[in-house]
Amino acid sequence: MWELEKAVLITNNDRVYEKYKDQLQVILLKTYEEVLIKVRDMVYDRHQLLTHPQASSLKPNQTPFRSVVVYPKGEEDNMKDIMLIEKCIETFRQWQEIAKTPEDYEEKVAEDFKTIDLSVVDNIIPRIC
Repeated sequence: MWELEKAVLITNNDRVYEKYKDQLQVILLKTYEEVLIKVRDMVYDRHQLLTHPQASSLKPNQTPFRSVVVYPKGEEDNMKDIMLIEKCIETFRQWQEIAKTPEDYEEKVAEDFKTIDLSVVDNIIPRIC
Protein backbone atom coordinates (compact mmCIF):
# COMPACT_ATOMS: atom_id res chain seq x y z
CA MET A 1 0.00 0.00 0.00
CA TRP A 2 2.73 2.47 0.96
CA GLU A 3 6.45 2.49 0.29
CA LEU A 4 8.30 2.60 3.58
CA GLU A 5 11.19 4.61 2.15
CA LYS A 6 8.78 7.47 1.32
CA ALA A 7 7.38 7.65 4.86
CA VAL A 8 8.72 10.25 7.27
CA LEU A 9 8.89 9.61 11.00
CA ILE A 10 8.97 12.71 13.19
CA THR A 11 9.95 12.06 16.79
CA ASN A 12 11.58 13.39 19.91
CA ASN A 13 12.24 9.87 21.18
CA ASP A 14 15.86 8.80 20.73
CA ARG A 15 14.90 5.12 20.97
CA VAL A 16 12.52 5.48 18.02
CA TYR A 17 15.18 7.39 16.09
CA GLU A 18 17.84 4.74 16.69
CA LYS A 19 15.56 1.86 15.76
CA TYR A 20 14.20 3.33 12.52
CA LYS A 21 16.86 5.72 11.19
CA ASP A 22 18.14 3.14 8.68
CA GLN A 23 14.69 2.10 7.42
CA LEU A 24 13.05 5.41 6.61
CA GLN A 25 13.57 9.13 6.90
CA VAL A 26 13.50 10.09 10.59
CA ILE A 27 13.50 13.63 11.92
CA LEU A 28 14.63 13.88 15.54
CA LEU A 29 13.45 16.94 17.44
CA LYS A 30 13.73 18.03 21.06
CA THR A 31 10.16 18.39 22.33
CA TYR A 32 6.67 16.99 21.95
CA GLU A 33 5.41 20.38 20.77
CA GLU A 34 8.18 20.62 18.15
CA VAL A 35 7.05 17.23 16.81
CA LEU A 36 3.46 18.43 16.49
CA ILE A 37 4.52 21.65 14.77
CA LYS A 38 6.79 19.83 12.30
CA VAL A 39 4.00 17.36 11.57
CA ARG A 40 1.61 20.28 10.99
CA ASP A 41 4.08 21.86 8.58
CA MET A 42 4.41 18.60 6.66
CA VAL A 43 0.65 18.08 6.55
CA TYR A 44 0.27 21.57 5.10
CA ASP A 45 2.94 20.52 2.60
CA ARG A 46 0.71 17.69 1.32
CA HIS A 47 1.65 14.84 3.64
CA GLN A 48 -0.97 12.62 5.20
CA LEU A 49 -0.98 11.26 8.73
CA LEU A 50 -0.31 7.55 9.02
CA THR A 51 -0.39 7.66 12.81
CA HIS A 52 -2.57 9.76 15.05
CA PRO A 53 -0.65 12.66 16.64
CA GLN A 54 -2.17 11.79 20.01
CA ALA A 55 -1.99 8.01 19.86
CA SER A 56 -2.01 6.09 23.16
CA SER A 57 -4.13 6.66 26.20
CA LEU A 58 -1.70 9.17 27.70
CA LYS A 59 -2.75 12.78 27.93
CA PRO A 60 -0.48 15.28 26.13
CA ASN A 61 0.83 16.57 29.46
CA GLN A 62 1.67 13.13 30.85
CA THR A 63 4.31 11.99 28.38
CA PRO A 64 7.19 14.03 27.03
CA PHE A 65 7.58 11.78 23.95
CA ARG A 66 5.70 11.66 20.68
CA SER A 67 6.35 10.05 17.32
CA VAL A 68 4.21 10.52 14.22
CA VAL A 69 4.50 8.95 10.78
CA VAL A 70 3.49 10.96 7.70
CA TYR A 71 3.46 10.10 4.02
CA PRO A 72 3.46 12.24 0.86
CA LYS A 73 -0.11 12.58 -0.35
CA GLY A 74 0.32 14.47 -3.58
CA GLU A 75 -2.30 16.86 -4.85
CA GLU A 76 -5.32 15.33 -3.12
CA ASP A 77 -7.36 17.30 -0.59
CA ASN A 78 -5.76 17.12 2.83
CA MET A 79 -8.29 19.04 4.94
CA LYS A 80 -9.09 16.14 7.28
CA ASP A 81 -5.45 15.78 8.38
CA ILE A 82 -4.99 19.57 8.57
CA MET A 83 -7.96 19.85 10.92
CA LEU A 84 -6.74 16.91 13.00
CA ILE A 85 -3.18 18.18 13.53
CA GLU A 86 -4.41 21.69 14.31
CA LYS A 87 -6.79 20.26 16.93
CA CYS A 88 -3.98 18.14 18.39
CA ILE A 89 -1.75 21.20 18.79
CA GLU A 90 -4.60 23.10 20.40
CA THR A 91 -5.30 20.20 22.77
CA PHE A 92 -1.61 19.89 23.65
CA ARG A 93 -1.42 23.58 24.55
CA GLN A 94 -4.62 23.42 26.59
CA TRP A 95 -3.24 20.52 28.62
CA GLN A 96 0.00 22.41 29.15
CA GLU A 97 -2.01 25.29 30.64
CA ILE A 98 -3.72 22.87 33.02
CA ALA A 99 -0.48 21.20 34.10
CA LYS A 100 2.84 21.30 32.27
CA THR A 101 4.54 18.06 31.38
CA PRO A 102 7.27 17.41 33.94
CA GLU A 103 10.70 18.08 32.45
CA ASP A 104 12.60 15.95 34.91
CA TYR A 105 11.06 12.50 35.03
CA GLU A 106 13.42 10.04 36.66
CA GLU A 107 15.22 7.93 34.07
CA LYS A 108 13.16 4.77 34.63
CA VAL A 109 9.88 6.65 34.14
CA ALA A 110 11.19 8.45 31.05
CA GLU A 111 12.27 5.09 29.60
CA ASP A 112 8.76 3.73 30.21
CA PHE A 113 7.27 6.64 28.27
CA LYS A 114 9.77 6.07 25.46
CA THR A 115 8.75 2.41 25.36
CA ILE A 116 5.06 3.29 25.05
CA ASP A 117 5.81 5.70 22.21
CA LEU A 118 8.06 3.16 20.48
CA SER A 119 5.35 0.49 20.70
CA VAL A 120 2.93 2.74 18.80
CA VAL A 121 5.49 3.11 15.99
CA ASP A 122 6.34 -0.59 16.08
CA ASN A 123 2.67 -1.38 15.48
CA ILE A 124 2.29 0.88 12.43
CA ILE A 125 5.55 0.24 10.55
CA PRO A 126 4.63 -3.33 9.47
CA ARG A 127 1.34 -2.00 8.10
CA ILE A 128 3.13 0.54 5.91
CA CYS A 129 5.03 -2.08 3.94
